[in-house]
Amino acid sequence: MKVTIIGSGCATCERLHSMVKSLVESGKITAKIEYLKDVNELIKRGIMGSPALLVDNKVINIGMPDSSETLLQLINKR
Repeated sequence: MKVTIIGSGCATCERLHSMVKSLVESGKITAKIEYLKDVNELIKRGIMGSPALLVDNKVINIGMPDSSETLLQLINKR
């Protein structure tokens, strides 16, 4: 699976990227991670918030999940 984080590179976006990396490193998910720090990418895709979390190019969440467990549930629920 491919997990993409799109944001401006702010602290919240960096935190989400770190959380996804931790899930991969701990073996809880198997994924290729892409982190795009380009607001124009959000606009191009019609996404109106940040950070955006996509799994296999489908938006599954906008904003910061409240915990790693919530993030894991979002990714697994896709």
